[in-house]
Amino acid sequence: MVGGWIFADKLNMNVTSIAFAGLGLLLLTGVLTLEDLSTQGDTLITFLWLAVLFALSGQLNELGFMGYAGQRLAEHMAGLSWPVTYVGLIVIYVAIHYMFVSQSSQVLALLGVFLEVGIRGGVPASLMAFGLLFASSYFSVITPQGGSQNVIFVGSGYLTQGALYRL
Repeated sequence: MVGGWIFADKLNMNVTSIAFAGLGLLLLTGVLTLEDLSTQGDTLITFLWLAVLFALSGQLNELGFMGYAGQRLAEHMAGLSWPVTYVGLIVIYVAIHYMFVSQSSQVLALLGVFLEVGIRGGVPASLMAFGLLFASSYFSVITPQGGSQNVIFVGSGYLTQGALYRL
């Protein structure tokens, strides 16, 4: 499967098709069984939901919605000093996280938009980038569902939700 993913473009193959073919091959050869899949059902469901959400984030970008949202945000922040713009964008970026199921889907949909709005507002590019990256990492400690990895930790039983909140 890894080789297929590496050479997918040269072989003119879809990476999702390669993944499903690989899963089918693992099931046919007995490396994985249906029982293995059923014991990991919650984790697989989580991955499927995340895949759907990543696809939705990508489509929002491709259809121009995120560019439009960024343009509107830039219009509302026009005329503010760059420190106010910087703090405002970081606060909005953290607050809006609750509209996304995971930090990964938010980063895919919004990081570039907020970075561009901040730079247009006079915020130094590296400061804006580091602020957004810190905020993106900060999400994973807000709630057990805040980061994609937390869902896997809780779903696997490695950590309980209570332990994750304490950590």
